[in-house]
Amino acid sequence: MMKEIKNVRKLLENPEFNTKVNLFFSSKSYGSDYDPYESNATYSNLNPLTIKGYVTEVSAEALVWKQYGLHQMGAKEILCEDKYKAAFEKCNKVEMDDIEYQVFREGTGSRTIIQKRPGNLMRVVVTRKG
Repeated sequence: MMKEIKNVRKLLENPEFNTKVNLFFSSKSYGSDYDPYESNATYSNLNPLTIKGYVTEVSAEALVWKQYGLHQMGAKEILCEDKYKAAFEKCNKVEMDDIEYQVFREGTGSRTIIQKRPGNLMRVVVTRKG
């Protein structure tokens, strides 16, 4: 089992197999026209946190039959180190190859789909913004 985990670690460190994933966070600011009853605060993106992960495409059939629910825009699974769990839970935008994604929240009670994997790894499901 330990040899398999070492092979996965080598796969994640290999630049041919990993992908740069940008996690964007935002700051909230209030303009002169702010009304607390309308919630018209302005959110602006901060500098991204860039991580590396092994990214795979999730097919439309898998989205229908797995726990994710129906979603037609497409989704990706990211395998990365589990130290980024809090970052994925708090980010408002995920970007890979100049395509924007969001952390999947529908159908899960506003919780992200993050699954712990052996060897201090985790699997995160992100869906395309649309």
